[in-house]
This record gives sequence, C-alpha cells and structure tokens, in this order.
Amino acid sequence: MIFSAPSILAPAAAFLLSLLLSLYLTPIFRDAARRFGIVDAPDGKLKTQKDPIPYLGGVAVFAAVLFPVSLFLQFSDKVSGLLLACSILVLLGLIDDIGRLSPRVKLLVQVIAVFLMMKSGIRIRIEAFPPLLCVALTFLWMIVMTNGFNLIDVMDGLAAGVATVSALALAVVFLLQGNRMGLILCLSLVGALLGFLLGGLAIEGDYTARNPYGWFTAVAIFAVPLFEIVFVSWLRFRRGASIFSGSRDHFSLRLRRWKLTRGQTVSASCGAAAVAAAVGLLGMGLAPLPSLFAYGSIGLLFLVIAMWLKTIDMGL
Repeated sequence: MIFSAPSILAPAAAFLLSLLLSLYLTPIFRDAARRFGIVDAPDGKLKTQKDPIPYLGGVAVFAAVLFPVSLFLQFSDKVSGLLLACSILVLLGLIDDIGRLSPRVKLLVQVIAVFLMMKSGIRIRIEAFPPLLCVALTFLWMIVMTNGFNLIDVMDGLAAGVATVSALALAVVFLLQGNRMGLILCLSLVGALLGFLLGGLAIEGDYTARNPYGWFTAVAIFAVPLFEIVFVSWLRFRRGASIFSGSRDHFSLRLRRWKLTRGQTVSASCGAAAVAAAVGLLGMGLAPLPSLFAYGSIGLLFLVIAMWLKTIDMGL
C-alpha cells in the first residue's frame, strides 16, 4: 500500500521538525562538549585529525528525534521498546565518551538493550527458520549493526552520511508497505542517525512479501557498516590481533592513506552505500533467481574492494 497525499504530511512534517531541531540543538551540544572537555582529541595514531572533535552529536540527534516521534506517533509497545533500547545505547555512548568503558561492559549493555527491544515485539521473522533461530539472528543482527556503525565512525561525517543513505532506503521500504510508524521514524532520523535505531527499524520491514530472498535487502541497505566490521575483523584475525583492539585497519583510513581527502572519502562511502541500497531495493521486487544475482553482485563488488584495500600499506 502506498501512502496517499494527505497521509504523507505527517512523515514530511516529522522530517522537517527533526531537521530544524537538529540544526538548533547540534551547536548547543557541540559548545557544551567543548566547554566540558568531552572531545575526541588527536593522538597521532588512530585519531589523526588536526583539532579535537566534540562528542555529544548523537545525543543532539536523539533529542531532535524524540519530539517529532512523540508528536506524530502513538507510543505502542514497539515504539516504546525501540526508543527505550536506544536511550540505553545513547547513555552508554555518552558514558563511554566521558570515561571509556571496556568492550565487555559495552557488549553486556548492548545485549540488555536488544533484549528490551525484542520484549516489545521487534524481532526477525523468517517463516523458514524456527523461532529460536530468529531470536539468535535478531541478537546477532543488532549487535553487528550497533558495532558496525561504531567502527566506521572514525572520520567526521562518515557514519552520519552512510546512515542517512541507509535511512532513506529504509524509508522507501516502509513507503511501499504503507508502514506509517517506520516511515516517520526513518524520516525523523535522516539528518543524522543512530545505528542501533536503524537496525531495529530494518527488522520491522517486510522484505519477503514478493521474494523469499528479499531479506537480503536489509543486508544490502547496511552494506557499508557490515563490510567494515567483516573487513576489520578479517584483517585483525590474520594478524593475530584482538578484534576489539584499536588499529588503522578501517577502510576509510585506508582510502585516506591512498589519495582521497576526507570529503572524497565520505562521498565515496555514501556513494557505495547508495549503490548497494539501490540494488537491494531492486532485488526485493525481482523473482527469486534474478534477485540472487543482484544480491550476489553487491557481495562481489565489496569483495573486490576488500582485496584492493588490503594492498594499501598502512605500516601495521
């Protein structure tokens, strides 16, 4: 079901209000972060930016989303559970920015947040899979999505840009389904997004209405952060290093090492995300066999990119 013209007004208004609030709140939180020293300071290793980058951007975005969501949506179990889980993750990120938490503590809090989200009724549902497997896949998907966006967040504008592309693609999915809740949440988050909330929205999409393999579309929409977590984990495993340790394995840092500027790196990453999302959306509407070729082309493209990126000498 496609939305009618009057019913599209609420999602459009949510997008505009969230955008205006974000534009207003972001400088306030940025100045507060600088004032209290909550910044990502350069260290000459992983953090090679010239000036300290203020934290609290995610808090500003989340605050900008809460008001339009509360204004245009009823607080159902799913909306409340998703926002509660996101609030926990935002608080976790804030504490980590200020005092640094161990990977074990962060993983534990992420698992708790995913459990609360699932308790509200949001989980992966694939008819061919038994319920327990769907539960396990939900936990895996959410943990990977959360940490995937954390991993690519090593360059100003990169995570937000890629997340924006993903949110727009999800908005198309919800628009085609006539899912008002998903559309309003996506458009409210388009300006700057939280990876965890995006992952939760992706679960709610019905990708298999026309194609049993349509759930690969969710993977395609988030191809860039998923690529990052697989690529970094693979390189660290080959070196015998912990996948939780910091290093310069990130694909964005390799692009910078090659010859791209920060702006070009962000643009290239968003472009790759847009191509993957577009092919994924196309595959969702194709017959099963042609869709597998479409999804496979995305995997092949990122495999070629991974092999090329590996040849860039990072001095590790």
